[in-house]
Amino acid sequence: MLKKKMSVFLAVMFWIFLLTQISVCAEGNRVGIIVDNEATGISVKTVVQNNTIMIPAKELAESIGANYTYDYGSMTGIISYKENEIVFRLENEIVKFNGKYMKAPEPMKIDNYRFIVPMEYCYEKLGIETYMDYNKNLIFAYTQTNGNLTYKVISGDTLWLISKKFGTTVSQIKQLNSLTSDMIYIGQKLDIKPFKFYDNTYVSYTSNSATLSSGPSLSVTPVGYLKAWTEVKLTGKTGSWYKVETLKGTGYIHNSVTCIKQDIGDNNTNSKYFENKINVDTSKNYITYKNYVVQKGDSVWSIAEKMGIPDYELASANNISRQATLYIGDVLKVPIHNVPVKDKAFAKSGEILDWFSEAQYIFPIGSTGKVIDIETGKSFMIKRTMGANHADCETLTAADSKVMKEIFNGVWSWNRRPFILEFNAR
Repeated sequence: MLKKKMSVFLAVMFWIFLLTQISVCAEGNRVGIIVDNEATGISVKTVVQNNTIMIPAKELAESIGANYTYDYGSMTGIISYKENEIVFRLENEIVKFNGKYMKAPEPMKIDNYRFIVPMEYCYEKLGIETYMDYNKNLIFAYTQTNGNLTYKVISGDTLWLISKKFGTTVSQIKQLNSLTSDMIYIGQKLDIKPFKFYDNTYVSYTSNSATLSSGPSLSVTPVGYLKAWTEVKLTGKTGSWYKVETLKGTGYIHNSVTCIKQDIGDNNTNSKYFENKINVDTSKNYITYKNYVVQKGDSVWSIAEKMGIPDYELASANNISRQATLYIGDVLKVPIHNVPVKDKAFAKSGEILDWFSEAQYIFPIGSTGKVIDIETGKSFMIKRTMGANHADCETLTAADSKVMKEIFNGVWSWNRRPFILEFNAR
């Protein structure tokens, strides 16, 4: 009977421990990222989908000094790190890693206005080994080397907790570090275990005769020359160049002469995510009214522009037409839209506002504000000049125009690009 009770007790304790781990990574919890034992200052919200931890792609890339870009035309998100490249398509589980199609545990998705990607999969492909500290809500990421994974002790650590975090044993840690007791101190560096081996290479071929360059360019010294259909081992990618190992040495060949043997293809259609409207909570908004006394020269349109509302709304509120004749001294009722400040979607974002019921009243015609490019952080000043279903805006100065052109890669462009607007302390 005692054995049965003990078995039940241990089973319950196991499930409590397991559920604690799952809840730590449940949607909405913030998790810090530590890379090679150094705090990155990056904290992200995790999302768990099908037992896969998802985190924002931009912060994942920034944590290791990588780069993340998203192209709205092709709906692809690209993480570039050293000589590796992962290409995601929105809501598509087929990804490209260094040019080869493969299946990710979860596709890139949008959650709370952020592009999120499978954390462990991305880090692993980029040669980064990761571990979760469920007690401290921390992700520990380590750049792989030929030696051992080295951990720096932090407050609250014990050898037992460290061993559980890294999937090893106390005795193994003590043996690796020649420890004679369980005493450890904050800041102490401990060898934990050898790094895992991730073989992210694969066999490819030259589709034509190719120059094996010493760098990702034709203007560098060649290592040698390869005949068509020479077998090579592909080990990385930099722009349009593949890093390869050959019998003639290690070098780079251009993608135009590289044939990658694909095990799967990608015939999936583009996501329709951006064809849908973003849901915006307008339930806390309300309208009040103020009186306006008509003055000489006023019209429905000029009063509406002065009060920051569309002329048709002013006309409707007073049961008159937009072309109505107004007389000096007439009193008009003017709708005032009260839109409370909303929480930001994430730290560096702005409020998400509906144009027709909120934004056009927050930033009315004639207003001046600052727009900030999300990708580069560069900013310039604009003035809203007109527009009903949208905001027609102009830069304020030549200097502002120069910054805007720089943001669009030095050309005047109609390409869409996300900006944050700062106006009137919002």
